Amino acid sequence: MLLDEIKECSKCGICRAVCPIFQEINNEVMSPRGRISLIEAILEGKISHSERFIDTVKTCIKCTRCSEVCPSGIRVENIVQSARNILAKSMVLPESVKEIFRTKLFNPSDFKVSLTEAKSTQSNIDSKVPLWILPLYFHEGAKLPELALETFLDKSPEYINSRGKKRVSLFVGCSINYVHTDIAESAVKVLGNLGVDVFISKDQLCCGLPVNFMGDEDTAKELARRNIKALKADEFDAVVTLCPACGVTMKNEYGRLLGDDIGDFASKLLDISSFISRFNDFNVFNTKNDVSATYHDPCYLKIGQNVSSEPRKILNSISNFIEMKDADKCCGLGCTMGIFHPEISMSMAKAKVDSIIQSGADMVATGCPGCISFLRKQLAERGINKEVLHIIQVINNF
Repeated sequence: MLLDEIKECSKCGICRAVCPIFQEINNEVMSPRGRISLIEAILEGKISHSERFIDTVKTCIKCTRCSEVCPSGIRVENIVQSARNILAKSMVLPESVKEIFRTKLFNPSDFKVSLTEAKSTQSNIDSKVPLWILPLYFHEGAKLPELALETFLDKSPEYINSRGKKRVSLFVGCSINYVHTDIAESAVKVLGNLGVDVFISKDQLCCGLPVNFMGDEDTAKELARRNIKALKADEFDAVVTLCPACGVTMKNEYGRLLGDDIGDFASKLLDISSFISRFNDFNVFNTKNDVSATYHDPCYLKIGQNVSSEPRKILNSISNFIEMKDADKCCGLGCTMGIFHPEISMSMAKAKVDSIIQSGADMVATGCPGCISFLRKQLAERGINKEVLHIIQVINNF
C-alpha cells in the first residue's frame, strides 16, 4: 500500500522549491523527492537501513509545504511518517525510550519529576537549540529550558465561568504546561474578558507529536484516545489550542491514527488566534498602541493549519504592524531538526533574525512556544533586545 502511494510520485522535483531544508543546503537526499526515493529503495530491498537513511527520514520536519505543491497529490509527510513507524518497529527506537513514552506521558506527575531530574543534569550542556518538545528530553545534547515551579494544569481551576457567549475546551500542551505557563494564563484572561467560558481538563496529556515523530504509533494512538475523551469536544463550541504543533497533530494525525473514531473532533479544533478572529463580534480590539510589531509564521500554523491572516488582523488592530521579509520561512527550530542538524538550524536562524532586524519592529509576535524560545535565544546571542511573545500575550499585554 505504501509502495503504491510512492509510485504515484512523478519525481518532478517541484517540491524542492518549497522544502526549507533543501533550500538551505541544496542536497537532493534531503529533499522530499530524495526522501521518497530512499524510502522506495528500502521497501523494494534495493538498499539496507543505514545511519544516513535514518537521519534523512527523521530530519524531515513535516511542515507539509511539499504536499501543498505536489501536482500528483502525494502526501509526503504521511510517507515519511510510515517510514518512521517501520524504523521504530525494526531497529531505531530503543526499549528504554519506549518505556519513557509509555509510562511517563500517561502520568503527568512522574513526567514532571523526570523533567526536573533531567534538567538538573544538563547544567553543563552548551546548546544553541532549546528543546521544546519536552518528551524528547532523553536525546543526548538536548537542552531543556527553565521549568515553571508549578505547572499550569496544577494551578488552574478546571472550569472558568465567564457567563459566556461561547464555551471552549482549552488544550495546553507540554511546552506551555511545564515552561510557558504565562501563555496559558494570558489565554484564560483574554478569553474571560471576551466572555468565553473555559474548560481546562485535568486529564489532558501530551498531544502525541513526539511519540508519533519517533514512530511509536501505538502510544500515539492511546494518547489520542485519551485526549479526545478528556477534551469533551462535543460539549463545547471549540477546542482551542495554543501550540501549532499540538494543533496540527490533533487535527491531522488523530484521524489518521484512529480513523472515524474521532467523530467531529478535528472540526472543532481552532488555534487561539483563529478562534478570536472567527468570533469577531466580541469586539476584541479596543485600543491601538504605539508599539510596532512584526510577525513570524510558525510552519505548523500557516502551512499545517492555514492560519496566517488571523494573527495579522489582530496585530494590525492593536499595534503598528510591520510585515517582515520571509515571515513564513522556518525560523530554524524545525521541530527536532535543531537536535539532529544544528548547523542547518543555525543557518536558518541567522536569516530569520536578519529579517527581524530589517523590519525595525519593536517586538516580535508569533503563535508557537517553540519558536518563541528559539528566537529569544537567537536574538540574545546577537545582542538584540527585542521581546518575542505569543500572539495571545500581545493581546493580554495591550
